[in-house]
Amino acid sequence: MTFRIRFAKYGVVKFIGHLDVMRYFQKVIRRSELPVSYSKGFNPHQIMSFAQPLGVGITSDGEYMEVDFDDEALFAAAGVTPAGSRDIGNGVTVLLWDKKDAPVLEKYVFDGMSAETTEGFEVLEVSLLPPPKPNVHTEKAMALVKTADYMVSLKDGYSLGFKDEDEFLARFAGFMEQPEIKVVKKSKKNENEVDIKPLVYKSGGPEGFELSGIAHADEYESGQRVFMKLAAGSIANLRPEPVMEAFCGFIGQEYNPHAFQVHRMMLYLG
Repeated sequence: MTFRIRFAKYGVVKFIGHLDVMRYFQKVIRRSELPVSYSKGFNPHQIMSFAQPLGVGITSDGEYMEVDFDDEALFAAAGVTPAGSRDIGNGVTVLLWDKKDAPVLEKYVFDGMSAETTEGFEVLEVSLLPPPKPNVHTEKAMALVKTADYMVSLKDGYSLGFKDEDEFLARFAGFMEQPEIKVVKKSKKNENEVDIKPLVYKSGGPEGFELSGIAHADEYESGQRVFMKLAAGSIANLRPEPVMEAFCGFIGQEYNPHAFQVHRMMLYLG
């Protein structure tokens, strides 16, 4: 059985990379003694995947991972009686549950993981995914990502020449009114100029954004920040950094990546 887990990454741990995050949660689950499922073969590992891993230096309230647990062992540990079973093909049978028992199982996993997380990480939500159907491929969270909300803040000690957030947002609105926003996309072989404006679905102040997604964001005295809803996922993906680089060019300022703190508020899965 598969659980989708939303978690926050904040504070100094924003500087650790994705592989270290993965190892961290592997240790969290081992310490929790939750009955995680392992892959087969000579080098078994916990069955775990992440949706669009976060870049180094970025904080977030909207990270997702999916973890598979041994259904029989988890039912027993949580004190839940299975409601039946289902053959999903290839000799694999999964246990089923009543809807009323899903919150019990979710709370068991939530409590187990939360008890072992440390400062810099927080488990925010645990959702039990529907059991797989016979001969139907189930997409992982990575393949389901469609959009992402971000908050980009100007750090203290840096200036773009604006007196306050209102002026900052007014200039950003003017920037977004351009018919095109061209940036240079670099690859190993060549460079291409692309228009990123179609990938910015929404931008501006906090209105219309879910502000629970900034609970673990760093705060700065400048108060100058912009919110964005951007394309995300394997088909079309845009990070906030190229947007801010293009904005700096628009206002005649040199882009300094260290001047901005990016916070991912939420990933939206299709």
